Amino acid sequence: MGAKRDKIETLFWGKPPADPKERKLLVKLDLVILSYVCLSYWINYVDRANLNNAYVTGMKEAVGFKGNDLSLAGSCFTAGYVVGQIPSSIILASGRITPRFWFPFCVFCWGFCTLGLAFVTNVKQVFAIRFVQALFEASTFSGTHYILGSWYKDSELGKRTAVFTSSAQFGSFFSGIMQGAIRQTLHGHHNKAGWQWMFIINFAMTIPIAFYGWAMFPDTPHNTKAFWLTEDERALCLRRLPYVEHQKITWASFRSSVRKAITNWRWYLFSALFMVSATSFEKTGIYAEFLLWLKSVKNADGTQFYSDVQVNYYSSLQTVVAIIGTYAMTVYCDATGHRFIANVIMYVSVLISSIMLLVWNIGTAGHFFAYSISGIGYSGQASNFAWANSMTRDDELLRSMTLFSMNLFSNLWNLWYQITVWPVSQAPKFRNGQIATIVTGAASVGIAAAIVYCSRAYPPNLPQDNEAAEVAEKGFDVAEEPVAEEKGHYVK
Repeated sequence: MGAKRDKIETLFWGKPPADPKERKLLVKLDLVILSYVCLSYWINYVDRANLNNAYVTGMKEAVGFKGNDLSLAGSCFTAGYVVGQIPSSIILASGRITPRFWFPFCVFCWGFCTLGLAFVTNVKQVFAIRFVQALFEASTFSGTHYILGSWYKDSELGKRTAVFTSSAQFGSFFSGIMQGAIRQTLHGHHNKAGWQWMFIINFAMTIPIAFYGWAMFPDTPHNTKAFWLTEDERALCLRRLPYVEHQKITWASFRSSVRKAITNWRWYLFSALFMVSATSFEKTGIYAEFLLWLKSVKNADGTQFYSDVQVNYYSSLQTVVAIIGTYAMTVYCDATGHRFIANVIMYVSVLISSIMLLVWNIGTAGHFFAYSISGIGYSGQASNFAWANSMTRDDELLRSMTLFSMNLFSNLWNLWYQITVWPVSQAPKFRNGQIATIVTGAASVGIAAAIVYCSRAYPPNLPQDNEAAEVAEKGFDVAEEPVAEEKGHYVK
């Protein structure tokens, strides 16, 4: 019975450690680290997705959105997200400010930005708030991938990355459901519209998450002082991970490492992969095409066919597909070891969706199917970031730069792509967007194939999970606090 249980756990959550102490430690890490990063990313996407939901449920008319203003608001957010990537990457890699303070501080700040959206009176105010909000939200996605890679072995990383990325989809799902419920119950209370109450409630949910992170988050294995970890467990956190050099970063070492990183194929190809794939495979969610189509459907007399509540509820179907697809894809990729195939499956799903939407006259059921199946395009996000994490284990700064650059360049790409290829003025058909998706999706598969080729032709010298144990067996001790002069986690 125990063996069968272990097989099931291995399939759906990763192989459990043989050492009972390590198994207990892993449970602790999941309960605290994984819970916090999932909560912060969940509320990140609740706050982020609510602009689209507010737009179709009264905010457009109340604030005075016209033409492509919603697309411009998205571009302002993207611009802030781009600007915020590099500082956050440097802060986490340098250790100048610990993740325990940096992550909650950012959550706290974007929470107040969300509150500000409830009181805007014109579109320019929306643009400004969304830009500032994105500056702080930029810390979450890539920063969390860096932190997960710092705490978990490669064999543990895939499923946990899937749970983390799926929390964003739960955020989008919850946003639609919440806005529908608020529209029915709070609209008009205290002279505030339903969309205003949504932002106020978002703020009230965001701040406690920031305090939770400040109280519980353990920083990184080499500098953690978390009260819920014993001294033995802190030492075990280091011993169970691959041995990597961990030096305090100075300006000179930073410049040298950057030069080294940008001449490495891993930085170029993984950055290019997510830059192109995110804007093509995640099209339905990023450009709100399902929401805008539901809003555009009219009765014979020209009135709106789906109510505002139905628009919010029905659009959540694509999110459900994204959540299920993400976890199923990760289980498959972890079991087979083939992460390249995730990009092929994602491309097939959005290819079917885009072709159907180019035909357009496919009936209501056809539209629901086309928008929903494109949700599978989100499923490889976890797999690709786990792939990048594991392929850059040998260099901490390269790993940090690669993970942040993947997100940075995807947003730089989307900064112009959203306005020129997916302008709201072309809703709901988005013909140019569907054609571009077919082309960029094919390019993404090509880049993933190039990564496979380079990993075989120019394999990096990656540390293995058992190397740490081998170092310990050779007579090294575990340092409680690494100092600048020491080369890594283990010192003589």
